Amino acid sequence: MEAGSRYLINNIEIISDDPKAQSLLAVAYSGEKVPRCLCVPGGVDMYIAKYKNFVIKRRPDTGKDHSPNCASYEPPAGQSGLGEVLGEAIIERSAELIEVRLGFPLTRRQGRAVSPGEPTEKTEVEVQRQRLGLRGLLHLLWERAGGGLNRWYPRMEGKRSWWVVRKHLTEAAHEIETKGIRFADRLLIPEPFRVEAATEITKRRAAAMSILLSPSDDVQFKMMIAIGELKDFAATEIDYRVVLKHMAGCPLFMEKKAGEKFKKTFGTEYATWIHQKAIEQAQTNMKKPPELRFIFAGLVYAKRENVFHIDTATIMMTTSNWIPIDYEYEKTLADELTRQRRRFMKPLRYESKQGASFPNLILLDTGDQTTALDIVSPFLADKAQALKELTLKQREAPHWVWRTDEDSLPPPLPPVAAQSLKPDR
Repeated sequence: MEAGSRYLINNIEIISDDPKAQSLLAVAYSGEKVPRCLCVPGGVDMYIAKYKNFVIKRRPDTGKDHSPNCASYEPPAGQSGLGEVLGEAIIERSAELIEVRLGFPLTRRQGRAVSPGEPTEKTEVEVQRQRLGLRGLLHLLWERAGGGLNRWYPRMEGKRSWWVVRKHLTEAAHEIETKGIRFADRLLIPEPFRVEAATEITKRRAAAMSILLSPSDDVQFKMMIAIGELKDFAATEIDYRVVLKHMAGCPLFMEKKAGEKFKKTFGTEYATWIHQKAIEQAQTNMKKPPELRFIFAGLVYAKRENVFHIDTATIMMTTSNWIPIDYEYEKTLADELTRQRRRFMKPLRYESKQGASFPNLILLDTGDQTTALDIVSPFLADKAQALKELTLKQREAPHWVWRTDEDSLPPPLPPVAAQSLKPDR
């Protein structure tokens, strides 16, 4: 429920951060009344979810019905990787439940001997179905958390801390299910560390991870997904040691070959992380947020008692405000949009291999239509470069292009529409 949004609840118009909102939502929730978002004439039906507080959320398949300036707006599926997995790897069962079909297991079972005999005759052909990998799952969480952690509005300035990010990710995980398992029960996101509460935090983390220490007769081990900001990734004599911020007391380990493959697969992200780490070490007395953040997601299991290993891993770069980016040059544009107090979002790739066809960022404050922001860089791979150029020729909606080999800084941006000039509440 985005601060400043207008809703109609039981024929009473309120702003979401109105002190009366929670009491009105409680009545509507118990009476099954439907709130409406008033971002467009006539409004759009929403639904009420209950966590510690009541929250108004967008209904499935209604994102396009909202105003682009509304926090509930969702661009057409073809502008991000969501369209390729929605309905197959991601199934919206109801307003409060999403089923995901993962491309990796959360349980590893004991191997079973196969009886010898003649090869079984093939009687059918199985169609390959879309599945969600770790990156896709991370993008799904990011997009559903708190109205979208891939979005930015001026009123968010100074309000996105790790505590806020963790809170919204956890709430989003409660609405996601896979094979009957509520994803929140297999998710580990470290609490913001406080020295005075270190013992209590450690106990809560141990309780959450205890599921990894309880295999059954036919289960070799269970797994959960750890998500956090990468603090350290260092080779030891036998493996790699991975440390997440706020979880220094519980390192994770990755086999040597897997660690080397991780560095190669995510070469750009790893090199950028190394460079930033060196800069931070040289500026130890300067208290300011990092230029970039690196979100690590790993599928974790217990190899021995309280020794946790990583089975599968991915990494995602974000700006200092937690907006995901695919390339470092996107940060320059995102920072400029933030400085100019613009409203924008980052389309996420999920499992798509056509990422270059998506806008790098999308402006949400240019009127009834959003504006695609595309960046053409000489550092793009040849195939991605060709796909980006082809997409630009075919793009019909309003769009803006920055060619980094012609301009070192972004060219002038499209103006803010009159209806977006109202001050943030």
